Amino acid sequence: MTQVVYERPQEHMGMPLPTPKVAMWLFLVTEIMFFTALIGTYIVLRHGTPAQSPFKWPAPHQVHLIEWIGALNTFVLICSSFTVVLAHHAAVKADMKKATSYVAITLALGGVFLGIKAYEYNSKFQHDILPGHIGESLPYPAKGGGDNDLKAIEREKHEHATGMQYFHRVQLQLEAIKKSSIDAEIQKECNALLDAMTATTAAEGQAVAFHRPPSPAEVGERVNEILEKAEKKGVTLHLTPAIPFGNLWASCYFAMTGFHALHVLGGVVVFAIILLMAVIGRLGPQHSTMLELVGLYWHFVDIVWIFLFPLLYLV
Repeated sequence: MTQVVYERPQEHMGMPLPTPKVAMWLFLVTEIMFFTALIGTYIVLRHGTPAQSPFKWPAPHQVHLIEWIGALNTFVLICSSFTVVLAHHAAVKADMKKATSYVAITLALGGVFLGIKAYEYNSKFQHDILPGHIGESLPYPAKGGGDNDLKAIEREKHEHATGMQYFHRVQLQLEAIKKSSIDAEIQKECNALLDAMTATTAAEGQAVAFHRPPSPAEVGERVNEILEKAEKKGVTLHLTPAIPFGNLWASCYFAMTGFHALHVLGGVVVFAIILLMAVIGRLGPQHSTMLELVGLYWHFVDIVWIFLFPLLYLV
């Protein structure tokens, strides 16, 4: 008599996912919380500026952010997310030649993103749009005197220490510009501002008329006018602008984009290691899971930038 024995499938404890994938998702959850805190802080600070203030949060053109450059970087990252998916697909199909090619393209696109970001950072350094450097004060808009004049005086008192730091920074920059060779009209305006900021000294035994130096707010206004004229003439000036809430903006900008760029750099290093493995013949179909996990991380980096781009460049 024949008997058929049915074996019960062996039961396993744990999640129905490979352990490496669970670990990657847990890591990404911590990264999501980190960037959520950064972006949330930026939104709160941006919308927490005083409603009574006549000055608004810096617009992209004030801080030399160019929209099409940010859009180009967004396109580059989206393309790199597509190529990393193709690399994983090729590895699953055991076509390691194609997988290697797509990894190389992804690596190159990541390098392009970092190169564009380095160009943008260099622009910020050239225009001295850095945390703690920007002049925060501008003359309070006149609306018939009275309370407005009192507000302006109180504001100047409150920001005197920070304003004088900006005053002396601009003075040193103007002295350097005086020794350089630039457009004659721009040079004349810079020299005139420097003369107004510098106390007049008289020869021994001679009297000199009192001349009130401009306030930090007035210096900022003059500097912005000079920078606007220089930009129209295509003259590059290393002169710090005055932008209300500018230092707060710069701190947020470098914190968010800097940490994001570090994450991109981390991904680029991993892709370089994978490419090196392919070159020495160590990359095979058994590494398809590794490519999938690296792809998950890279998609996360892409999604973070999709949030940063409109917040910084478009709004």
